[in-house]
Amino acid sequence: MKQGRILKGIGGYYTVCDEQGTLHTLKARGRFRKEDRTPLPGDWVCFEPPAAGMEGAMGDLLPRRNCLMRPRVANVDIVFAVLCAQNPAPDFLLLDKLCINAYENQIEVCAVLNKADLATEEQRSRFYADYAPFHPLCVSTRTGEGKDPLLQQAAGKVACLAGQSGVGKTSLVNLLLPGTQWQTGELSAKTSRGRHTTRHAELLLMANGGALVDTPGFSLMELPLMEPNALAEAYPEFAEHLGHCKFTGCLHDAEPGCAVKQAVEQGRIPIARWQRYTQLLKHVQEKWRNRYE
Repeated sequence: MKQGRILKGIGGYYTVCDEQGTLHTLKARGRFRKEDRTPLPGDWVCFEPPAAGMEGAMGDLLPRRNCLMRPRVANVDIVFAVLCAQNPAPDFLLLDKLCINAYENQIEVCAVLNKADLATEEQRSRFYADYAPFHPLCVSTRTGEGKDPLLQQAAGKVACLAGQSGVGKTSLVNLLLPGTQWQTGELSAKTSRGRHTTRHAELLLMANGGALVDTPGFSLMELPLMEPNALAEAYPEFAEHLGHCKFTGCLHDAEPGCAVKQAVEQGRIPIARWQRYTQLLKHVQEKWRNRYE
């Protein structure tokens, strides 16, 4: 049997791209419905290529690494977590939420400062320092800055763009999918009632072997339900200090003898990241307390 990746599915029929790049239209077998399993874009499947003029059918789904609910897509490799220097003002708290959600879903993050031609040197320095663990890139579609590193990060991966409205996600789509400005322009022009609201997510193939999810990662915008002491694990810069605090179960907030706070005071962890961590910790604690309501 051959293996391929689902690009889209509509009405029980799925477009599958095999490892040689050939597209096949396959129908899901009835057993998927009986087993309450839904094949999703991004899923890898086994199948027998259909004979000429015949209808093909999918075999089994291969195990998923992750699954996002909005958009409904599986096996995302990388999230481009986007903010911009100006218009709108950068929302660093949202960017931290995106990084935490990606960690929970075992997805790599590339932090992107878009419209970098409008950024001051201080903004750039802060961005690189705060997001050093997340492959930070300064990108400008106007000057071309960061284009090649962005394409390199996306090569061979299933990528999803996420960020607040107006940060320039559509312009980044045009960088990743050159020659498709008309299609991506249509996406951006209909954010309230166009393809971004469709129930059918789709992977758009890139020339570098990757694929781009055609809708933003809305499910990454809010924090998942998690135990409060697990939040620190989503901060890579905390890692070497965890387990060295005075008290077991330290939440790295107001406790004395905290190794993480000591690292912040010594400048080894960016203070702004720690401050946003404490903000999000309160939200996580409240959500955890109310989990049965």
